[in-house]
Amino acid sequence: MPRSLVIGNGQILAGFDDRMQMRDLYFPHVGMEDHTGYGNVHRTGVFVEGRGFAWFSDPSWSVEPKYRPDSLVGESRLRNDRLGIELIAEDYVHPFYNILIRNFRIRSTDGQEKKIRVYFHHNLFIYGDKQKDTGFYEPYTNTIIHYRQKRYFLIGGETSNPDAAVTGRVNMGEYQSVLHSRERLGTCGIGSYSIGKANYQGYEGTWKDAEDGALSNTTIDQGSVDSTIGIHAVLRPDRETTVTLWLCMGKDLEEVVNLHQIVINEGQERLQGNCHNYWKSLVLMADQKFGTLSDSLVSLYRRSLLLIRLHADNRGGIVAAADADIMAFNRDTYTYVWPRDGAFISLALDQAQLHEVTRRFFEFCARVQTPDGYLLHKYNPDGSLGSSWHPWYRNGEAQMPIQEDETALVIYALWKHFERVQDFEFLQEMYEKFVKKAGQFLTEFREEATGLPFPSYDPWEEHRGVFTYTVATVVAGLHAAAQICQILGHHTHSERFHTAADETKQALLFHLYDENEKRFVKMIRRQDGRTVEKDLTIDASVTAVWKLNVLPASDPRVISTMQQMQRALTVHTPIGGLARFTHDVYHAKTPLTNEIPGNPWIITTLWNAQWLIAQAKTPADLEPARAILEWTAQRASKTGILAEQVHPLTGEPLSVAPLAWSHATFVETILQFVDKERTLTQS
Repeated sequence: MPRSLVIGNGQILAGFDDRMQMRDLYFPHVGMEDHTGYGNVHRTGVFVEGRGFAWFSDPSWSVEPKYRPDSLVGESRLRNDRLGIELIAEDYVHPFYNILIRNFRIRSTDGQEKKIRVYFHHNLFIYGDKQKDTGFYEPYTNTIIHYRQKRYFLIGGETSNPDAAVTGRVNMGEYQSVLHSRERLGTCGIGSYSIGKANYQGYEGTWKDAEDGALSNTTIDQGSVDSTIGIHAVLRPDRETTVTLWLCMGKDLEEVVNLHQIVINEGQERLQGNCHNYWKSLVLMADQKFGTLSDSLVSLYRRSLLLIRLHADNRGGIVAAADADIMAFNRDTYTYVWPRDGAFISLALDQAQLHEVTRRFFEFCARVQTPDGYLLHKYNPDGSLGSSWHPWYRNGEAQMPIQEDETALVIYALWKHFERVQDFEFLQEMYEKFVKKAGQFLTEFREEATGLPFPSYDPWEEHRGVFTYTVATVVAGLHAAAQICQILGHHTHSERFHTAADETKQALLFHLYDENEKRFVKMIRRQDGRTVEKDLTIDASVTAVWKLNVLPASDPRVISTMQQMQRALTVHTPIGGLARFTHDVYHAKTPLTNEIPGNPWIITTLWNAQWLIAQAKTPADLEPARAILEWTAQRASKTGILAEQVHPLTGEPLSVAPLAWSHATFVETILQFVDKERTLTQS
């Protein structure tokens, strides 16, 4: 199920489904330690006295997920005519404090006064599983606290018009609380609560306790634990009532209690203003003139920048996606740092003038680089090695379990970063920490006689061989390494990397361009110094040849290759778009034919738009590229979220959503369009 709303701050990332139920909760890294557990949900529901009860998942609710424009504050609308209420859900994570807040502005829709109870259920899988946890009621702050080892979650709440709650200061001695703080702390407005077992021996959870409108006020449980709190309020017929939940996350008890105190002292309204202004400022910092592009494209551009930032951990890793429902496909997720994805995302962010995120990404790559200079398949956001299906030993031989492009592209992106920011000290630091070893690896990981790179895995992670795409990235990476060395005065290394780049480029043209087909081939396999297999599958990844400036877009070989790619990979349905390659079975939902070579991918379709932009000679030539940008906006959800791919017949999102690389490619394409339109108009 694609996520309809995603919020976070670089340490927390939370994902909500189309019913505004929280499905993902990551902390303390973006994409690492999902405290929800695959397939589980943190429920929210409302009880109205005399009318009954409904969780947000109930069909009696009409739900419209929405973001506030140019912000990461949610502004979703939920209405339930049976209960006679409507609410605006303002969901956000504070950009600095590790606090997730859900603020509901609730009104009566039938002009009648009502007594309501809003129930928030939390089924926390601390450290990703369900054991050894404790949940307890803390009377000094009137909150529920879940913990295990170094993970603490404090749940508090309040309402502007309470019906029943413990509010104000607690009248008890300083040392009657387990809290270490000597400062008297404010309490919040929870009216009822329940703590109990869940996902264990048939126990469904305390959420069942809420459905009759009354919680049991059990004060502690351990093992496989969940909790539900109730905030009791009165709805006046003539004004809104606010109900606010906060979830404070930290690594010890004092930390979460201090965060709770910040909410009490600062107030939800001020914290929400901080959050909105912070993200608004980030968007404005990256803003520019958009020429003749439509408002919808500009809006999606800004939303894309925000969503990309959400997938960037504060310690540098940029995760591909955080939609845990992909677990259904292979019992694994996209919550990893692929250096390739991160490099392409960094290229887009640097073009958009958001350089701080990319700098941290390069530092992350330097920390995880192997002693021999290469990067492995993928990493967890904390820098540990991620899961992989690339074997270290196969067919009786040891092999490198890598995608070589992931090393090469980081060097290329680093050089492009320097071209924009001109930070010599950072470039020198990264040369010593990353470029020197990475360039050495790219130089040595080649056939001595031909200059071709040794086999590695393709960008789609399915096959091993020598790929046009990979060889193009190696050429670009070596050229970038040579330029970095040149500008830093490391002339011996610069000359060596330049020579290796030129040799590899000549090998690319000789071995991977097929004169009979008049195009670059997907892959060759080599044995004993000669080509024994040639894969003629038409693959969109060969766009790297011109995207990375290995050859100009005007080169006849490039033009012939791209024209054939467009014809073969276009999806001939009303949905349209381009597949990755012919007969692409990944998440295929229909039989594959010449009309439907695979599912349309956002990335590959936008690569085609970039090609059209590169080829444009007049403003009118840009119209096909504009049409693809509009196609992309049509494929986005109502909240501006782009999936990895879409169904070729229905257009529904497939695989994960949002995918950071999809959004980065959209940002990159928008900027290329604007730049080309400006150039053509001026000329």
